[in-house]
Amino acid sequence: MKTIKFEFTCSRQVPLYAHLCNRYLNYGELNIHIGYQGGAYFIEAEGKQSELETLADEIAQDFLISVWLTDSRIALVDAPSGSTEPLATQPLTQEFCQQCAPHFGDNQAAAFGQLALGCDCCHGEQRIHEAYRGLTAGDIQAMYQRLLTQGELKLAGDIHLSLSPIDGPARPRLLICNPNTLNAQFHLSDPQVLALSSIEKPLICVRPIKDHPKLKQPLYDLCFAYNRLLVILAEHLRQHGTDWVYLNDPAQCEALAYIDGQWAEIYNCSPKSLRIDSPKQPLHDDVLLNGKDTSYYASHSDKQGGHYLLEQGSDVKTRRGAMTPSTLSDDELALCALHSVNLEHGLGKHSAIIYLSRDHGGHIYTLDGKCEAERFFALPELPETGYDIYHQLEQSPQRKVLEKFKQRYPEDYLRLLDLKLPAERHSLSALWAVGAVILGLESRSLSVGDLNDALMAAAQAHRGSNSPRIDYPLTRGEAYRSLNWCKTLGTLISFRLADDRDSQKLAFGMHDSFADYLANWIEHLDLNLGVKSVALAGSEWANPVLCQRVALRVGKNFPLKHNQQLEIDGNNHAIGALMLKKRRL
Repeated sequence: MKTIKFEFTCSRQVPLYAHLCNRYLNYGELNIHIGYQGGAYFIEAEGKQSELETLADEIAQDFLISVWLTDSRIALVDAPSGSTEPLATQPLTQEFCQQCAPHFGDNQAAAFGQLALGCDCCHGEQRIHEAYRGLTAGDIQAMYQRLLTQGELKLAGDIHLSLSPIDGPARPRLLICNPNTLNAQFHLSDPQVLALSSIEKPLICVRPIKDHPKLKQPLYDLCFAYNRLLVILAEHLRQHGTDWVYLNDPAQCEALAYIDGQWAEIYNCSPKSLRIDSPKQPLHDDVLLNGKDTSYYASHSDKQGGHYLLEQGSDVKTRRGAMTPSTLSDDELALCALHSVNLEHGLGKHSAIIYLSRDHGGHIYTLDGKCEAERFFALPELPETGYDIYHQLEQSPQRKVLEKFKQRYPEDYLRLLDLKLPAERHSLSALWAVGAVILGLESRSLSVGDLNDALMAAAQAHRGSNSPRIDYPLTRGEAYRSLNWCKTLGTLISFRLADDRDSQKLAFGMHDSFADYLANWIEHLDLNLGVKSVALAGSEWANPVLCQRVALRVGKNFPLKHNQQLEIDGNNHAIGALMLKKRRL
């Protein structure tokens, strides 16, 4: 008799894994123990070699990849350490699992198209949107025919499918119907393929292949079908030669970020509650914050060693009616993000954060040996219009190269004059949107989002690691440092004037040079304060090239940390605010 331990380590709780562990308590004649410890779900089984081999095959089939899975292993142990009691579980949200999806979602299966097919494993039929309940296989086939004939299909929950691009400010989103054609149409890494196939079915940002006849935008957000109705519709489409359709679903989160080898959620306005265990004592008992589309309530409890609780949703403010929502400045939000990362990872003093957000500006903050905070750097606020940007460049030492730019690239000069930046103009995205115009990169519009997508895609297309060094010189203010953006843009103009043949190399250089400057600044802080870890937070880290170059440049000498249980630019602020040194929240 042997005792084998099957272990699945995750960066955050995975409800399906806990559910499956509980199911295996009743597995055959084997002596089974289960547990959840240190972020790892485990199943321990004692039995004969043949029985354990059969069990291993079934576990491998059931425990599909989660986007939050960081490691899995099988080990021989002396004795079980788990329990025979079921794990506490969070409600499942998915409508299907590995057992039922092949039956209702495969056109060769006898039950194909049966939306309400019962599943003894996940009971996903109980979570189908009420508007879809009662639909027959024939009803769904009629929906598919309507999509083909009319070119679009609108479903309950404001889900919109279309054969043509859907107008809107957001990056185009595609529902993949035929996974077998993905690599022929998009540039995908192995982690991206695994994430798309994971049980969470998240959105992943990818670049299409060059000169694709239908995919004209620089970047697309892709996902696989994430509810039963979409699974069946996608199979109908695949069967008849459609590889993907355009998708809009307001309930979907933003595409995930890939930071230093792990996936991270940027922002999610869906209602949820979570708990983070930590013995660290907060400075405030609770806090109520307003987010972009939701509210957050965070609190602390001393029970069972101490833990932090978070609730988020549109009704949180109503339920906490006696509380007044706190208002935090951009630099305080950056500091809250640092506290939240440190809390998750059990860190504290001698730490720094590179906080780059599209909505709250960019900052570098440090905590010294006494946990005193100091702002080292803040991105500057750019002028509102491209005309004003041009005017300031004209008044700077960059005037000569600017005049040459105007003469040689009159169309890009006019695009620069037409540029209008949003209210959040103290972000890296705002600066790089101007850079994309200077480089003459094509974009769907002159919005900051579209211009940044063009710059990211160009940087991703660059082959090699060498590029011109773009200047990001610091300016010294009374309290902190900022950036001489005129010099940055002037350098970019100079390089384009010198060699206009490779905008991809210059786009890559904008990313790599900034990462190199960040590394130099962190090393400077290390000499003065001693930096033991560097936190990364903020929505700008959705940029994969920036993540890769910072992981290479900064991560070479300093451990990089980011929120894994929390978002990197959302509910992390509320948890971190409990540690904020502020008299009243």
